[in-house]
Amino acid sequence: MRASAGGLLAISLLVASTQVFASKTSKKTCKCLPGDSCYPSTKQWSQFSSTLSHPLIANQRPPASVCYPNSPNFSASACATATANENNAIYLAGLPNAAQYVNFEALINGSSIQDCPYDVTNSTTCFQGRVPPVAVNVSTVADIQKTVKFASEHNLRLVVRNSGHELMGRSLGVGALEIFTHNLQDLQFFDNFVPTGAPRGTHGQFAVTMGAGISWNTAYSEANKHNRSLPGGLSPHGTVGAAGGWQLGGGHSALSRYFGLGVDNALQFTVVLPNGSFVTANQFMNKDLFWSLRGGGGPSFGIVVSTTVKTHPNPPYTAFFYIATGNSTEAYIDLLETWNKYHNALSDSGWSGVWPFFGNSLFLTMLAQGTPPAPAANATMLAFVNATKALPGVNITTSMSVYYPNFQAFNFDNLVDSSRGFGFNFTAAVPGPPHSVTSSWLLPRNLTAPANARQVAEIYANLTGGVAYMVGGGPVATQDPSTVAVTPAWRNIVSDLVLLPTGPGLPPATTADVPAIRQTLFDQMQTFRQLAPPPIGGQYLNEPDYLEVKWQDAYWGPNYSRLLSIKKSIDPNDLLIVRHGVNSENWDDEIICKTVS
Repeated sequence: MRASAGGLLAISLLVASTQVFASKTSKKTCKCLPGDSCYPSTKQWSQFSSTLSHPLIANQRPPASVCYPNSPNFSASACATATANENNAIYLAGLPNAAQYVNFEALINGSSIQDCPYDVTNSTTCFQGRVPPVAVNVSTVADIQKTVKFASEHNLRLVVRNSGHELMGRSLGVGALEIFTHNLQDLQFFDNFVPTGAPRGTHGQFAVTMGAGISWNTAYSEANKHNRSLPGGLSPHGTVGAAGGWQLGGGHSALSRYFGLGVDNALQFTVVLPNGSFVTANQFMNKDLFWSLRGGGGPSFGIVVSTTVKTHPNPPYTAFFYIATGNSTEAYIDLLETWNKYHNALSDSGWSGVWPFFGNSLFLTMLAQGTPPAPAANATMLAFVNATKALPGVNITTSMSVYYPNFQAFNFDNLVDSSRGFGFNFTAAVPGPPHSVTSSWLLPRNLTAPANARQVAEIYANLTGGVAYMVGGGPVATQDPSTVAVTPAWRNIVSDLVLLPTGPGLPPATTADVPAIRQTLFDQMQTFRQLAPPPIGGQYLNEPDYLEVKWQDAYWGPNYSRLLSIKKSIDPNDLLIVRHGVNSENWDDEIICKTVS
């Protein structure tokens, strides 16, 4: 098996730059890449493929490669299909060779960008970039175990991909062997689930076991059929995976205010470890692994096959939609200040949801249980609306409540088919196709308290824009922080702020703009790092800042030392390393070479 010329050029340039840097500083050890003498031969790949449930996906190229006349897989009809779906999240989720955001398919190395854009007008070469040249479409545990063994024997970079909805590019990798888990679609609901290994007499719980490829769209829909609900990702079209990365990164949800974070609901994982063994982890078996999987990040501690989580009652919800715009900077600051004055009280009274702000406008998409919600929730929201009505220069264009019989009805109308929704159009929201750059910070409730309303409003107004998730409070606040691996900062927040570099009304971005945008977001977020340093504040692992310096503190706070110890024990040969993942400190950004003393 041979890599394409574009693929080999991208890899050789990256390795050359890594070697020059490393040779001047210290020794290094590197993964085997296409073109290296240690890379598996065609015969070895063929023998490996013959052991799998499905043939190896060899010579995998970027999705747009079919549009390049000089590409061996050029096809005008395939190009038409690929181009028509380049921003179709559901279509991209099912491809092993695509990211949801194309900047993660590109290899950005300083000022050099090696990518494969769909528009071939100004591009004659489709570079391999960060798309793995080989993938295994797993359908059994044995497929995963065999792939882990093969990668270990040949010192290959190993990556894991489900839907490709990932904001650091960890599911792709230069020259990597990919484990594609998207087709692990088993789903089973329980009225009386008892974890494996539990003592006799352990009380059963309502639960669902999900295969690693299950999406939140599927999980929400199927749970609703069982008249149950569960906290999960709030993403347009629901392409966030329900059982893998979202869970392993902590998992916040519009329902966290009522049911807790994803990791607070996890009951059991089945996992293939770096040594190839298939194990079960829960509060009774492999306890350290269970703790690590609940927030330690994927796939650092193992490749998840299935996840079992609690399910909850399925109450009706009241949604409140609101859009207001200030006709001047001062009016915009006044609007944000008023929001800040009511922010914590709204959460305490029972509201959760999302509140984007940009272009002098504030958008609210909020949820409260009950139709109508509790009197305190109604009264607090009404007080906020009346306060903004009195603000000079503020125009309210939307202020309405909508009753939904369950969360799935709300999710479908506002995140699947937005023609049925109200307020902010989340299916057109950003970060989103074709590029995504993020930075986030967990805002402790003392920072978002009324006493700081004006100061924080002025900070918000100076940002390009943001989308904040009101996901704290309730059981998120009361859960013992020592029981899971996420930063304890989660237990003291009301909202998680994500900065928006691009979007409606903002300048369009290209892949070439990504490095500068990353730096801008890092710089803008610096204010919040200073106002709420870890462990008071922190960063959501699934909404990472690519340039985060003290990422260990930001993601995990005081939990990092324990995670590092467990990681070294489980993965002594660094098979499952990702950028800014546990024990990645000495690896380069592409996890190709590691500096050693």
